[in-house]
Amino acid sequence: MIRKPNYDPDNPPSSNIFGWRVSLIGLAVIVILSAVAAYRTYVLDVPIGFEDPLKQPESKNYYREKAEREAAELDSLRRQQRND
Repeated sequence: MIRKPNYDPDNPPSSNIFGWRVSLIGLAVIVILSAVAAYRTYVLDVPIGFEDPLKQPESKNYYREKAEREAAELDSLRRQQRND
């Protein structure tokens, strides 16, 4: 004879195999990491990435100036090595 499983419509079986405690801990970790990322973005004034970085006026010359600083630093290191 075929037996029907016990099913209570007022209390359906949960498909969460880990339990609600682990699910809520995971949710808390996600929320905390999202808050840390948002805080760091706000504090460090990092562009979020929705704008085109090449069209931003403050960053047009940034990479050129950075390359010039790095080239000057390498040149000064080479001069120091020659003098030693």
